[in-house]
Amino acid sequence: MSSKGRRSSNAKRPQSGKARGTGRTHAERSSETREKVVQAAIRCIADYGYQQATVTRIADLSGVSWGGIQYQFGNKATIIQAVLDHALDEFVMGVQGISTHDDQLETRVRVLVEGAWRLVNRPGFLAFLEIVLGHRHEPPKRNPAWRYTARVSKVMIAVWDHLFGNLELSDEQVQTARRVTFSTLSGMAVESVVRTDSPSFERPLEVLQENVLRLLREPSSSKD
Repeated sequence: MSSKGRRSSNAKRPQSGKARGTGRTHAERSSETREKVVQAAIRCIADYGYQQATVTRIADLSGVSWGGIQYQFGNKATIIQAVLDHALDEFVMGVQGISTHDDQLETRVRVLVEGAWRLVNRPGFLAFLEIVLGHRHEPPKRNPAWRYTARVSKVMIAVWDHLFGNLELSDEQVQTARRVTFSTLSGMAVESVVRTDSPSFERPLEVLQENVLRLLREPSSSKD
């Protein structure tokens, strides 16, 4: 075959972003790699703590080489940013599912507590807490979690307004009930990690519902 014929054959070869034999584009493979690294980072942070979630551990758990991680993220700080983005997106989507059309206060409290527990009792939220605690002494401009904590707070306020906004509650009642709920559920989530057995949280959740219900029903001092 002449060189002209060879050039003609090459010119007809289809150009595609898909790698030969894989059926996936470079963008798809890149997205899959990033997801592996983010999920591995979340598990590392949740299991070992923020400081011990080294790039070596993340690379080993994800099955992606450090060179591949550098190509996708550049450094650990960018990985942490991706973890925070993922945790916030997961949290926001979960909060949107906390809803009920039942007018009974008991039902609303139960829906809130059970829904919020599902959100905090997962590796993404535990990783979020670890990152927040790891940077708690840094000023806002150097704290990668600062703007995320503000967003989480706004989202939680929104779900409280959705469930209890039509009730005549004082700011004191709402703020106290929110703090009790968040503190209790966060503590339970941490307990689920540090304990070596598999504790049951059925009764603690019932007690939390009882306490929140009592706080929302009791007249507050600010109403006097």
